Amino acid sequence: MLVRRALDKMQPEFPDLEIEEIDIIAHPRTAWKNSVRMIPTLVCGERRLSGIYLSSSQVRSFLDQCRTGRDSA
Repeated sequence: MLVRRALDKMQPEFPDLEIEEIDIIAHPRTAWKNSVRMIPTLVCGERRLSGIYLSSSQVRSFLDQCRTGRDSA
């Protein structure tokens, strides 16, 4: 999974990053409850980032926004 690889590479830059994978086939209600409608989806509080292809720069920007509490412009 490309997003997982990007997250693993960025882990040292974001030491407080907690990664939880949800198997949407095995746990569809949990995914639905967390507003996961597409895979992959990253969740940080009320923020969601999802898309068929998420680039490393999109993932990094999302993590930066989560860390600083900023909303995207």
